[in-house]
Amino acid sequence: MLHTQKAAIVSLLLIAGGAHANLSSSKTTESSSTSTSLVQGSDSIDQIASQLTGTWKTTKPYKSKSLDDESTVDVHMMLSMAPISIEGMDNVMYVESVLSDAPAQPFRQSVFQLYDYKGKVRLRTYTIAVNEDTLGVIAGLTAAPDLFSAVTSEDLIPTLDIELEPSSAGFSGSTPYPYPTNKNGAVEMTSSVSFDGSALMVTDRGYDAQGDIVWGQGDDATFAFEKSDPYAVLNELENGMVMVEYPSTMSDTMVSEGDKMFMHYSGYLTNGMKFDASYDRGEPYGFIYPPGRNAIEGWGIGMDGMTLGQHRKLIIPSELGYMERGNPRARIPGGSTLVFNIYLANLEQANIAPSTGDHSGHSHEGHDHSHHDGDDHSGHDHSDHDGHDHSDED
Repeated sequence: MLHTQKAAIVSLLLIAGGAHANLSSSKTTESSSTSTSLVQGSDSIDQIASQLTGTWKTTKPYKSKSLDDESTVDVHMMLSMAPISIEGMDNVMYVESVLSDAPAQPFRQSVFQLYDYKGKVRLRTYTIAVNEDTLGVIAGLTAAPDLFSAVTSEDLIPTLDIELEPSSAGFSGSTPYPYPTNKNGAVEMTSSVSFDGSALMVTDRGYDAQGDIVWGQGDDATFAFEKSDPYAVLNELENGMVMVEYPSTMSDTMVSEGDKMFMHYSGYLTNGMKFDASYDRGEPYGFIYPPGRNAIEGWGIGMDGMTLGQHRKLIIPSELGYMERGNPRARIPGGSTLVFNIYLANLEQANIAPSTGDHSGHSHEGHDHSHHDGDDHSGHDHSDHDGHDHSDED
């Protein structure tokens, strides 16, 4: 059922990318001071952007998930949309699609653009044609759209248009003509949408070569969303550190001094290069909290207040990272902003017997994120790995 549902709404809301990265670290600094307000065009474009911006959740469960105690929990699909700045383009928004039980791992990332076409407003959807590492850099940035800088107009592939018109309190529209597809036996498809700022409805249909509907005719045709609380929250610190906070999926057990943390992470430069990832080694990095001089300052700050099972995105300015000298061994240039996607996989509390979880015995002894003792990472090489970030395996 899950596979069918995803295929049915791939047109408007679930478009993903995956090919080429093109970003420089200096662009993040520039973008952080650039307003992401949509260009003031027609009143309709401004109203449409305002009504779409925010977080949306399906009104009905997307699927049910079985828990270890044999109970089940409902999982909803969620969308987050925020206006961003992309040079050479007006009225653009970054869009993420996630499942409510894994908000830190978007399964689709795309860009929308609103533009005037012969006196009407069209919504154009784009695939983000960058590699998985760059998608990791921008994941979660609907919560921090001013920091969105990893994508250029050259990285976007247009996929379809929706022509919108005012309707009651909102807007509605559909594709002006069928678009090619190869999903589930269909050769072309249509899509329609309606929204009013508090409700969003999407209907997709696929047609075979004879023009018959092959999906989207019955219950799977329409998806209804309602506005929801954000699944990710921005936390900007006075020292220049930026964190995107996700709720814990395990417990509210918070790290305390002397606890041993087992952290899964992927580390990136803002140009999309991944310089290190515990996921590529198949085990989390273990260290005693707080890490102190055994880590760059921003890494230590990013651990504060974490709870078991929590995800965070850390955006660490150079002053709290490797500063102007960088880390040549890890191919980190001087002055680099660092981006980490982190996950607290397990926690051994100092005054409690170790847990028997799968991660409790793993420790990267000697792993040093330090910027105090030269460029040597005590035997751990922050090399660029060819593998992909398996963050969806948490």
